[in-house]
Amino acid sequence: VVLRPFNVYGPGQVGEGALSTFIQRAIRNEEIQIHGNGSQIRAWLYIDDMVDAVLLALDHPAAIAQSFNIGNPRAVTTIHGLVNTVLRILKSRSSVAFVRKDYADIELRVPDVSKAQRLLGYEAKWDLEDAIPKTAEYYARILNVPWPR
Repeated sequence: VVLRPFNVYGPGQVGEGALSTFIQRAIRNEEIQIHGNGSQIRAWLYIDDMVDAVLLALDHPAAIAQSFNIGNPRAVTTIHGLVNTVLRILKSRSSVAFVRKDYADIELRVPDVSKAQRLLGYEAKWDLEDAIPKTAEYYARILNVPWPR
């Protein structure tokens, strides 16, 4: 079984993913940088939905020898829209700066999850409005930032 996750985020994430970086900077009211004009479109997948997909693939006989895109087609937004959503949900006073993008980027990255829906019964449950605060709670705890405000 092959699972291709799209932009997974949430508590425990390591590395420098865009949403992780935006949330960490927002809870500290630090400037958030957007590379380019922020028009790149992405679908965001909360970690609990990814875990559900893994469990379905492990348990479902129809998954054998198959590959699946795993993502949340309901959590689709531009990078600029994502930053605005993070700032609104977290009531952050962070400023936003657009910086030069010195690399090639994919403009549209949204998964077709219809095969996972059809064969596994996969359905993402978490939307950005509910998952961003849960992720912010995690980062506030590990970064020792008072939360919620």
